[in-house]
Amino acid sequence: MVSTFFLLVGFDAPWLSRPEPFEAPFYVPSPSLESKVKLVDNGDGTMSHRTLGKMWAKADSYAIFGRCLDYYESKNYVEKLNVGGYTDWRIPDMEELASLYDNTKNSVITWDHDKEYPLSLNEKFADGAAYWYWSIGVSGSKLTDCCAQTLYFVNGVIHTRRLSSCKNGGVRAVRDVR
Repeated sequence: MVSTFFLLVGFDAPWLSRPEPFEAPFYVPSPSLESKVKLVDNGDGTMSHRTLGKMWAKADSYAIFGRCLDYYESKNYVEKLNVGGYTDWRIPDMEELASLYDNTKNSVITWDHDKEYPLSLNEKFADGAAYWYWSIGVSGSKLTDCCAQTLYFVNGVIHTRRLSSCKNGGVRAVRDVR
């Protein structure tokens, strides 16, 4: 202990001899980022992404049924869907789903309204939303129940799920605008 004391006495430490306390600069939050996802509410249960030529159902399957739909149920749902007078709805591909992911948003429009897991999804979409959505890309064989990719809208991670699995997810129907 004594030898350590002698080493510190000869050590030049300007912060030890500073007469006034250190004051940190005031915190200035970063400016809010502007969303690059430009959606228009069409007023008929649909939303348009005009620059990409896509139309989305405002309510996803979870908001409609209050439960998760597996891949098979999702496919059947979009084939029979009639929203805004359109019947040519389909399951989106991963690129289309990714075009909706908006990291400037923290929407609590999920079915359970959990503030710890907000969605990076425009709040103009209908309340009661799922946490993740099926994409059309399916892989595997006829002998298995595998697999389709999903996009988790809490953090943007792509998952591969069994077609019959379901927890907190569903489908957000899309159609091409002609």
